[in-house]
Order: sequence, then structure tokens, then C-alpha cells
Amino acid sequence: MPDTPTLFVCHGDEAGPRFHPCRRVQEALRGKSIAYEKVIAAAGHPIPFLRKGSREELRAATGDTKLPALKLADGTVLTHSKAILDWVGRQP
Repeated sequence: MPDTPTLFVCHGDEAGPRFHPCRRVQEALRGKSIAYEKVIAAAGHPIPFLRKGSREELRAATGDTKLPALKLADGTVLTHSKAILDWVGRQP
């Protein structure tokens, strides 16, 4: 579905603690019944030198290496949970 945004999250995903940003944005999207495609874009640790693997594919898709990131249908990318949660809150 071309109008469906893509949400890039870490491997912690929905199993992480309730305060984890990747979990919070998914709960907010579901709470507003906003369909989205989910991509688990990174594994490892949030501190760059402790990470496993590269986030270059994430950078290619979103222009950044921060998670969570939401890529809207028009190509706009929202990074950081606060920006995503603000966007979700403005949706009908």
C-alpha cells in the first residue's frame, strides 16, 4: 500500500521496556489505528561503538542512523520518538 508509512525500529522492538522509544511509537501508531510497515533496522547497543553491524542501510533509507524513524508516503522522514509521537498525535 503506497500510503503506508515505514517505521524503522531496533531489534528490541515491541519486546523492549514500556519506556523504550521503538515500543512507544508502535503503541501510539496502533492506538490511532495507523497502518505501517515495520523494518527492524538495527541490532545491538544504542552506543555506536558497542553496536553490532552497520546502520548504513538505515542511513540510505532515511538519511540518518537514529531510531526510531518514520518514513512517510511523501518521503518525509521523522526521526526521534518525540517527533513521531507528535505526528501521530496530529492524525485524525
